[in-house]
Amino acid sequence: MKKLIIAISGLILFANSAISAGFSPSIGVSGSWAAFSATGTESEYTGGAVVEKSKRKVKGAFATEYASVFVELGLNDTISLGLDYVPMSFETPQNVSNENNPNQNRVSAKFSKLTTVYAKVNVPLGGTYLKLGYSSVDVISQEAMSSGSTYGNESTNGMTVGLGYGHEIGNGISVRAEVMASEFDDVSTKSNATSAERTQIDVSDMIGARGTISVVKSF
Repeated sequence: MKKLIIAISGLILFANSAISAGFSPSIGVSGSWAAFSATGTESEYTGGAVVEKSKRKVKGAFATEYASVFVELGLNDTISLGLDYVPMSFETPQNVSNENNPNQNRVSAKFSKLTTVYAKVNVPLGGTYLKLGYSSVDVISQEAMSSGSTYGNESTNGMTVGLGYGHEIGNGISVRAEVMASEFDDVSTKSNATSAERTQIDVSDMIGARGTISVVKSF
């Protein structure tokens, strides 16, 4: 998150200077259809040491839809800098263990405040453009454990790249269609158990892909 804050701060400072220099701003709204996957490893620790036989690894994927808003600053006819923010959250499906047992465990994760700073580069192929960005998202653990223990929340960052096409309708309004791929850093969280026996969950290989339709107003 700290890296993203630095990038956003630099973008805002640059945008203030750029607007005063006469560069062109744009605002827009987007609708995205996305799929994400990751590998989760649950490890049980006793006395600070992992119990190897207790390790469990699961690979999962889910699909979701979300809306976002963005602002963009055209530096010239080729390059624009932008900031995209998803004001809503989206969740993984709930994983249930001991399903037919009174001591059920229910676990899911919620993703919130997905924010991306990016550069958009037009290429000489009609309205085609390339996109390169850096994203951050909060990962909120949601669980109902029979033991009563809970897990902490984390945030993760990652790179995103994509390809898009824009078509101008008129009066500064255009529509865009793009596909993006993302990869996020690994995260780890431990249960809040006060005894020597604790559980740790490590999430790795987090990747995502999305298709997006946007409406943009340029000034």
